[in-house]
Amino acid sequence: MRISYSSLETFIVCPAKFKFGVIDKIKVPQSKEAFFGTIIHETLRMLHDPIKIVPPTEEEILEFFSSHWIPEMWPDKDEESIAFSQGVKILKEYYQKNYPTNFNIVDLETRFDAQVFDENSKETHIITGKIDRIDKIETGFEIIDYKTSKKMPPQKSVDENLQLSTYHLGIANRWPSIEEKNVKVKLSLYFLRHSEKLSTERTAEQLNETRGKILRIIREIKEMEEKEEFKPRANPLCDWCGYQKWCPLFAHKFLEKKGPNEEEMKKAVEEYFEIKAESKKDARRIAELQEIINQYLDKQNLERVFIDNGYITRSAQERNSWNEEKVREILEKVKRWNEVSKLDSAKLKKILGTFPLETQEKIKKALKVKKTFTLLKEKKTK
Repeated sequence: MRISYSSLETFIVCPAKFKFGVIDKIKVPQSKEAFFGTIIHETLRMLHDPIKIVPPTEEEILEFFSSHWIPEMWPDKDEESIAFSQGVKILKEYYQKNYPTNFNIVDLETRFDAQVFDENSKETHIITGKIDRIDKIETGFEIIDYKTSKKMPPQKSVDENLQLSTYHLGIANRWPSIEEKNVKVKLSLYFLRHSEKLSTERTAEQLNETRGKILRIIREIKEMEEKEEFKPRANPLCDWCGYQKWCPLFAHKFLEKKGPNEEEMKKAVEEYFEIKAESKKDARRIAELQEIINQYLDKQNLERVFIDNGYITRSAQERNSWNEEKVREILEKVKRWNEVSKLDSAKLKKILGTFPLETQEKIKKALKVKKTFTLLKEKKTK
């Protein structure tokens, strides 16, 4: 299979969106968020273009940005004005901290092919993509990917970022001496709205794990292709998805003929929202009261408190969880992963005894550390 990294990422977010865009090739208009990211990327490419002997001035990059800006992308004029101002702010701050001559840029928007071999099928899969920027640094190379997202993730997320790992595989495939000579590759995400860069590296073991993750995603894609079933996956990006008209989750929104009890349903949903809003307030207050009670129990070294008309008992609870990657690897070797499907803990416990003892022991070792928490149970007395 030959597939772009962006397509893999789309599948991870939502298999249905992958089908609409990658398999069915349905074209949708570019979103204003995507346009904003694209024009910022294009401006930075113009700034760092190694062909230019004299770097552009700040005024020149702002002029480039302004001349390529399309106000019509934003139906709301106020929102458009804010977005344009944010773009100017991002570029000014970036220019002040990243004057082109301060860097040894090897290439911009580098296209790559990362090869991943599947031992089971004996097939070599090609992951394609484009890297925003590659710099030569003292210790080796630095891969930089620009992000215009509003939130900056924790360092742990960057350390586990699949995109950066795939980029490392891609650059190593382009320049084999990187692996042969164990050249250091620094992996960075530059969060432009925050003017901050978060960096990480990958070990040989981590890169092997990346290959395994990619293979699992590809196998899942093939399984869904065979079944002709790419189910939508509800996620926070749904409200901005361009494929809503084709998505089963949005079918009701685009119905031309509504059901006979439409008005009754609308009132029910509105009341549901109201009750849920109140319940959230109650839940927050309950959490505050639990904290007060728990602090008292801790200080008095007690596990039960009484009032005139009842009492509350505190007990310790434990909850187990599984390391899905390890369990899947174990079960795929004995060709029984499909019996569990996305690590259904109840189903796994039910069939655990049907495996060979050696497999059972391996699975038990994949049990993650137990999470311990306290539970307050109330009882009212007459």
